[in-house]
Parts: sequence; structure tokens; C-alpha cells
Amino acid sequence: MSDVQLSRGDFHLIFTSQKRYDNPVDGVYQVYNIRKSEAGNSNRKNLIMISDGVYHMKALMRNKAAAKLDSLELQRGDVICVTVAEPAIVKEKGKYVLLVDDFDLVQSGLALFNSSSEFLDHYFAANPNETLRDDTGNRSGATSTASGEPNNTPKPQQAKPNTGSNFPMGSGSQKSRPIFAIEQLSPYQNIWTIKARVSYKGDIKTWHNQRGDGKLLNLNFLDTSGEIRGTAFNDNATKFNEILQEGKVYFLSKARLQPAKPQFSNLPHPYELMLDRDTVVEECLDASDVPKTHFSFIKLNTIQNQEANSTVDVLGIIQTVNPHFELISRAGKRFDRRDITIVDDSEYSIAVGLWNQQAVDFNLPEGSVVAIKSVRVTDFGGKSLSMGFTSTMIPNPEIPEAYSLKGWFDNTGRNLQYHSLKEEVNETNSTTNLVKYISERTTIATAQAQNLGRNEKGDFFSIKAAVSFLKVDNFAYPACLNENCNKKVIEQPDQTWRCEKCDTNHPSPDWRYLLTISVLDETGQLWLTLFNDQAKQLLKVEASELVLLKESDPTAFSKITQSLQMNQYSFRIRAREDNYNNQSRIRYTVSNLHNINYKAEADFLAEQLTQSLLE
Repeated sequence: MSDVQLSRGDFHLIFTSQKRYDNPVDGVYQVYNIRKSEAGNSNRKNLIMISDGVYHMKALMRNKAAAKLDSLELQRGDVICVTVAEPAIVKEKGKYVLLVDDFDLVQSGLALFNSSSEFLDHYFAANPNETLRDDTGNRSGATSTASGEPNNTPKPQQAKPNTGSNFPMGSGSQKSRPIFAIEQLSPYQNIWTIKARVSYKGDIKTWHNQRGDGKLLNLNFLDTSGEIRGTAFNDNATKFNEILQEGKVYFLSKARLQPAKPQFSNLPHPYELMLDRDTVVEECLDASDVPKTHFSFIKLNTIQNQEANSTVDVLGIIQTVNPHFELISRAGKRFDRRDITIVDDSEYSIAVGLWNQQAVDFNLPEGSVVAIKSVRVTDFGGKSLSMGFTSTMIPNPEIPEAYSLKGWFDNTGRNLQYHSLKEEVNETNSTTNLVKYISERTTIATAQAQNLGRNEKGDFFSIKAAVSFLKVDNFAYPACLNENCNKKVIEQPDQTWRCEKCDTNHPSPDWRYLLTISVLDETGQLWLTLFNDQAKQLLKVEASELVLLKESDPTAFSKITQSLQMNQYSFRIRAREDNYNNQSRIRYTVSNLHNINYKAEADFLAEQLTQSLLE
């Protein structure tokens, strides 16, 4: 085989001997397996399997080890000597991981010494009576139960300073520990400390249901490598709300890592922190190396290419500030709203909606620079922006981009005419395409006479027609917030909204259109169904805002719906046969619509007249 000798049985020793656990270095191991994973997932990419000749286990390559993993192109069978490492236990899942920070390559190109070695996780699961390590770095002083959870016996505890609210604060020892970057955090590490700024702290949310009362606090933590969401519930929410202040920097450790919930967070980190009674925080007075915030600015003219409900970071100059006004929801809740308009050096302007206390208190003068983080893109009558729970607005930020934009505005931008993203930027297509589209149009009577829609896959046709009536009783429905779901959700007694398909409760629904209208042309009448995107094209307002407007201001609501009556549009329609209760009928659904382009209509008529004269 080879003269190389592996450290046989070393993995078992690491997790049963305190001396070896505290100094798990100089072990010689063989690469047992390297799983190819997506390059975008750094934790999976750097997770390999190593063997000591008796057992094999997972190893997460970090720092120098991660770089060497790529540069040396380690393969199955290569032998390494681990020089810097730390053991870790994901106690809840019974997983054992060696966190490797550096290693030396001993020999490459060898066959496996023992291809049938035992997986360490399986060994400890099958031998629950052996002494294990807990996740604090001290001996558990107990045997494990069959579930893998240790039955801890009482042991001396070192006294810790307390805030007076049974909340653990740091004793100073955190400063001497290695500081982890936020982007490195994963469940494979259980002994870590981060140095991070509270970049966002929301208000405590409360709920009441049949199971009792509850509280929720959401925070974001930021360092130079990235940002991660933090969550605390009930008593912990109250404690952390008192201790943690937005903008300050803290050492933080012993929070639980769990998969992020993208429907509730717009941060890219795959995990989030659960702050509980064991979480330790200590304020850091040396905050010079921690950024105050992290922006990924985009220009305003590019927002027209962003998806609705996505979040973006923008930097702009306040052009106008409108008065705040009040809205009342269906449930009788009152909301304050204010709209401001910002511009930038792309020579575009966009409206930004402010809500509640921010709308009332807003007092920045026109001409001020604002940096807005994680603001939501909305799409009705063109693109606009809306501040959400996790959005942050920083006035006159002290960053180079802000100084540059302010200088440009004072010298050039103050007197410009800006393009508005409220305009229908792509309302007109090329004249040639529209003339062709017009030539293919039919009439309502002809479509009905030809029985369009009786084919198995349905038929498409185009008409020019006027809106004669809108059904406004049930024009929208509450939908699931999860991407690609859109199923109807049901309001619960605790005022959350439940999606049975996703088995998820949401704090609020995503209102989506399901609109029915009547249209007329010179030959007949049709009932048409418009789904969300097409109804937004017609009404030029989001369903959620129109639902709120119907409850809070019926006069304004009626003004919007009645303003469409007898307006002409070009409709692209799909006709398909529908069977219900053994009765067949044709259902007509709008797949696209646009305003009448009178130049294209005139060009089409001129072409028809020219052809008639030439005949």
C-alpha cells in the first residue's frame, strides 16, 4: 500500500477525550469522499468526508483550508495532516463535524486504506451510552439518551454578569475568541462569535390566538462580509429589545442557526439566528472596522427591469414631498401614508411610499440625499417603490456616492426634466408590428360564429372593444406569499393567513386580481376574465391598494373603476371550452391588452385604402 500511517481511531478519541477534544491537531487522515456541489453554496462546496482508517466523518474546510482545497485540487484517496482544527457537534441532529482551518498535503493518488470504515455519526447513534461532548466545550458529565440528547448532571457554573433580566451578557472572554465572519456561519459550527452591528431592529410584534399570546422581534446583524437575520420570541424578544440598540456593535455568540425563511427575509444568507436564553451578547466599543450599513445601489432607470415585490437599494435626491394622508383597512385599522419623489443622475424619477410613523414624522427638505436599503418594487401604472418593515432610509449618508450625487445635482440635476417611471415606458410597440396585429383582428360576432374555443387546446384571437362593465364585488382574492404558489389563503382567528398547499401561515396575504369585465364592439358583447398581470395593465393599480381603497375611500374607488367604462382597448383573448355540471360553455380569458395606438390605426387604414386604389 504505502508507508503513510493514518491516525487510526482518532475521530472517536476526539469526541470522548477532553485532552484530544481541546487539541485536535496533527491528525493524519485520508480524503474519503468529495461531493461536487453548486459553486454558489460555499458551505456545501467546502464540505468533504475524511477517514482515520477506522471511522469516516464530515470535515468543513474553512479559511486557508478552503483555499487549499481548491488550489491543490484534492481527490479521493489523498492523505492530509490537519494542523489547525476545531471539533463541532450539531447536537439536535446528532452530527459530528471537524472544522478544518489549515492542513498539509502528505501524499496524493492513493487507494482507500479502508473503504468500509464506519460513519462516525452512525457509531455514536448506535452507542448512546458512550461519553460524548456537548456544545459548550465542557464534559457533559452524563451519558446520552437513545435520542442522542445528553442527560446532564448538575455541574459547577462559572458566575456570569447579568443585566438584571436573567439575560446572559458577555464576561469579556468573547473578545479573546476568534471572530467569525457572518458569511461563514452555518449549523456545522457550534462554537463561534461574531462582531456585528445591529443594522435593523423592528418593533416587537404581538399576536393572540387559541394557543396563547406571543411576541416576535426581528433584527439584522451586519459585518464586512454580509448580513444575517436574527429572531427572538416571547420573553427573549422583550430582553433583546431592551439590550440591543440599532446602530451599535456587539459581540454575539451561542445563538442557534436555522435555515432562513425567504418569505420573511430579503437577506441572501442561507441561515438565520435564533436568539434564546443561552445567547450571549457584549457591546463592543471599538466599532471602527464594522460598516454602518451595506448597500448595493442600482440606478433608478434600471428599476423598470426589476420584478414586482423584489427589493433594491437606491440612492437619490428628494425632488418632491407630498402631504401625508390616512387610509383605513377593511378591519378598521388606520394607516398613515406619504409619497415622496426621488431622482438620480440616470435622469429618472420614481415615487417612494412611506407608511405609518415614518410617513407622519418625515421632515427632510427637498434637495436632501437619501440612501434607501431593501425598498420594495411595486408595479402599477409603471414602477414605484414602497418602504417595508425591513426597509431603512438614511438621510444624507456620509459615503462617496452620496457626495458625488449631491455635487451633480447642485451643478446639473437641479434644472433637468426627469423621465418618470410612472409613465408607460413600453406602451407602444413598433408601428410595423402593430399594423400586422391590427390586420389579424376579428370581431366579437365573427369569433362566436366560428365557435372559437371548441378546439382541445383552445383558440387565440384579437379584438378592439370598449369596456362596458366591471364586476367589482369580488375583483381580487387573498393569495399565498410564497413564490409560484398564488393559492387562496384563509384568514385565521389570530389574523394570520393560512395556505393549505404550502402548510404556512403568513402575517398578511398577497392580494391578486381575478377580474371579470364586459366588453362591446359594433357586433356584440363578451364577458372576459383578467388575471393579475392583465388586470394591473387595465386598472394601473396594485390589487392590494385597490382593496384598501374600496374600504377606505369608496368614492375614489368608484372613480377608478368608472373611468374605464367605454374606453377602447386592443385585447388578445384565449377562448377555451369549459364543462361545469355537464354543461358546456366557452370561457374567454385576456392574455394581453394595450391602449389603442391611433397612429398605427391610421397607418393600417391608409394601407387598406392604398391597396384598394391599386386594384
